[in-house]
Amino acid sequence: MMKLSERMKEYRIALHYYWYRRMPIEPKKAVFCNYNGNGFGCNPKYIALELMRRDPQWDIVWIVKKETKEFPAGIRTVMWDSNEAIYELATAAVWVDNQRKLWYHRKRKGQFFVETWHGGAGPIKKIGADNPANFHNKPYEHTSRHMNKIVDIMVSNGTLRSEIYRRAFLYTGKILECGAPRNDILVQGWEKYVPIIRESFKLPEDSKIVIYAPTYRKGRKTDQIQLQGASILQALKKRFGGEWYMLKRLHPTMEEKSQELSYNDRILNASGYDDMQELLAGADVLISDYSSVISEFSIMKKPIFLYAEDIEAYGIERDFYVNYFELPYSVSKNEQELIEHICSFDEEKYQAQLIDYHCEIGSKETGNAAKAVVQAILEKQ
Repeated sequence: MMKLSERMKEYRIALHYYWYRRMPIEPKKAVFCNYNGNGFGCNPKYIALELMRRDPQWDIVWIVKKETKEFPAGIRTVMWDSNEAIYELATAAVWVDNQRKLWYHRKRKGQFFVETWHGGAGPIKKIGADNPANFHNKPYEHTSRHMNKIVDIMVSNGTLRSEIYRRAFLYTGKILECGAPRNDILVQGWEKYVPIIRESFKLPEDSKIVIYAPTYRKGRKTDQIQLQGASILQALKKRFGGEWYMLKRLHPTMEEKSQELSYNDRILNASGYDDMQELLAGADVLISDYSSVISEFSIMKKPIFLYAEDIEAYGIERDFYVNYFELPYSVSKNEQELIEHICSFDEEKYQAQLIDYHCEIGSKETGNAAKAVVQAILEKQ
């Protein structure tokens, strides 16, 4: 049951939206948000950068929850749910977000809302109305119907994800199948991020990087994502050579839980790094479980290993769009199995399976998604 104070806050926000309707819409102002104010990353980042490149006259506003987050010159920031944020949204010509906006976000006639969502290339765990937890979730259904009314265009990376948008989000509007803007750097030019990530984490120039990126857990619990890592680094050295380091990166909504994981001089905390795609681009290997970053990382055709010790429980809780054990990646339920799968990794077989997989999901990642979205925005002006 929602607290009275929270409900009153929602009504306050809604009333402010109506109050600011007295102000004219500014035709070259766009307001961006990433994971409810989580920083400069995901699809909105790459759309904003492309919009700034195409036309520097645009006023770019970003909604944040932490003033410590850094942004490029030319981007203004306002605090989440502040009167300033409501004013900017109420008077902007364009909204760009990767999360759902709630009933009290009151879009005006003449405003253009681009919803990118935050899912990846190939869906694995069920989302929205497909998620068993939401079968009888009335608030979720109401939010979906609100989104269907206010979204002008959803950005999709392919045919399978578009089908899911229609069903899981009850969405009936326009879908732009151009790829995910955040994946543009994984399609082309990812090599330049290798030295950038090494430098960011003060790693040797010739080091190898594995990212451990588990997805969100119910209740934001970390007991099922406590991969230690030392023996994994040894296995990676044995199979691929080189000196390895592990970056542990939690789901953005669990960033504050990152201190519950273990670290040392070779196993580092990367949860505070805003842009997951830059981390992926700079890494050599990915270890994950049910996250959408799995299919995104595979765009670069680099090795992926699935570590899913809670596969049975998670399958019941969320369910999957695919047969998890038929994905082109080995599945390990404990660290010993993970070590064995790393040491026996078959590169040739893996590459062949990846080609088939991306064909099956109807992937349309071309490296030009941000340009396509910005073009859609400019055509509406």
